[in-house]
Amino acid sequence: MAVLLEFWPEYNSGPLWTSAGGSVDLVALPLPAELRVRLQSWNARYDDSKLLHDQNDEGWLEEGKRLLAETRRALGDAYSVVVTEPWWGEEPGA
Repeated sequence: MAVLLEFWPEYNSGPLWTSAGGSVDLVALPLPAELRVRLQSWNARYDDSKLLHDQNDEGWLEEGKRLLAETRRALGDAYSVVVTEPWWGEEPGA
Protein backbone atom coordinates (compact mmCIF):
# COMPACT_ATOMS: atom_id res chain seq x y z
CA MET A 1 0.00 0.00 0.00
CA ALA A 2 1.33 3.42 -0.97
CA VAL A 3 2.21 6.00 1.67
CA LEU A 4 -0.19 8.94 1.34
CA LEU A 5 1.34 12.42 1.25
CA GLU A 6 -0.27 15.79 0.62
CA PHE A 7 1.40 18.49 -1.47
CA TRP A 8 0.91 21.92 0.07
CA PRO A 9 3.33 24.81 0.64
CA GLU A 10 3.40 26.50 4.01
CA TYR A 11 5.50 28.90 6.04
CA ASN A 12 8.53 27.13 7.54
CA SER A 13 7.26 23.63 6.61
CA GLY A 14 6.24 21.53 3.67
CA PRO A 15 5.56 21.16 0.90
CA LEU A 16 4.84 17.52 1.74
CA TRP A 17 2.63 16.43 4.63
CA THR A 18 1.59 13.14 6.20
CA SER A 19 -2.05 12.09 6.32
CA ALA A 20 -1.94 13.01 10.04
CA GLY A 21 -0.96 16.59 9.14
CA GLY A 22 2.72 16.43 10.05
CA SER A 23 5.40 17.96 7.89
CA VAL A 24 7.55 15.42 6.04
CA ASP A 25 11.34 15.70 6.26
CA LEU A 26 12.33 15.73 2.58
CA VAL A 27 15.70 14.15 3.43
CA ALA A 28 13.84 11.05 4.68
CA LEU A 29 12.28 10.51 1.24
CA PRO A 30 13.95 8.84 -1.74
CA LEU A 31 14.22 12.11 -3.66
CA PRO A 32 17.22 13.30 -5.67
CA ALA A 33 19.16 15.93 -3.71
CA GLU A 34 18.67 18.59 -6.37
CA LEU A 35 14.89 18.05 -6.32
CA ARG A 36 14.86 18.41 -2.52
CA VAL A 37 16.74 21.70 -2.86
CA ARG A 38 14.31 23.01 -5.48
CA LEU A 39 11.28 21.94 -3.39
CA GLN A 40 12.72 23.68 -0.33
CA SER A 41 13.59 26.82 -2.29
CA TRP A 42 10.14 26.99 -3.89
CA ASN A 43 8.40 26.40 -0.55
CA ALA A 44 10.56 29.07 1.13
CA ARG A 45 9.13 31.63 -1.29
CA TYR A 46 5.56 30.85 -0.18
CA ASP A 47 3.40 33.56 1.30
CA ASP A 48 -0.35 34.06 1.27
CA SER A 49 -0.12 36.48 -1.66
CA LYS A 50 0.89 33.62 -3.97
CA LEU A 51 -2.64 32.21 -3.87
CA LEU A 52 -4.96 35.20 -4.13
CA HIS A 53 -7.96 34.24 -6.23
CA ASP A 54 -7.79 37.38 -8.35
CA GLN A 55 -4.01 37.86 -8.48
CA ASN A 56 -2.26 34.49 -8.29
CA ASP A 57 1.49 34.33 -8.79
CA GLU A 58 1.24 32.27 -11.98
CA GLY A 59 5.00 31.72 -12.30
CA TRP A 60 5.25 30.35 -8.78
CA LEU A 61 2.18 28.14 -9.32
CA GLU A 62 3.56 26.74 -12.59
CA GLU A 63 6.83 25.92 -10.85
CA GLY A 64 4.82 24.15 -8.14
CA LYS A 65 2.98 22.07 -10.74
CA ARG A 66 6.29 20.98 -12.27
CA LEU A 67 7.74 20.16 -8.86
CA LEU A 68 4.64 18.14 -7.95
CA ALA A 69 4.97 16.09 -11.14
CA GLU A 70 8.71 15.55 -10.59
CA THR A 71 8.12 14.55 -6.97
CA ARG A 72 5.52 11.98 -7.98
CA ARG A 73 7.84 10.51 -10.60
CA ALA A 74 10.77 10.38 -8.17
CA LEU A 75 8.73 8.71 -5.40
CA GLY A 76 7.10 6.18 -7.71
CA ASP A 77 4.40 3.76 -6.68
CA ALA A 78 5.53 3.58 -3.05
CA TYR A 79 3.94 7.00 -2.41
CA SER A 80 0.68 8.63 -3.41
CA VAL A 81 1.05 12.42 -3.47
CA VAL A 82 -2.35 14.12 -3.47
CA VAL A 83 -3.54 17.70 -3.59
CA THR A 84 -6.43 19.17 -1.61
CA GLU A 85 -6.67 22.54 -3.34
CA PRO A 86 -7.31 23.44 -7.00
CA TRP A 87 -4.06 25.36 -7.56
CA TRP A 88 -2.04 22.45 -8.91
CA GLY A 89 -3.83 21.82 -12.21
CA GLU A 90 -5.98 18.88 -11.12
CA GLU A 91 -9.01 18.15 -9.03
CA PRO A 92 -8.39 18.02 -5.26
CA GLY A 93 -8.05 14.47 -3.99
CA ALA A 94 -6.43 13.30 -7.23
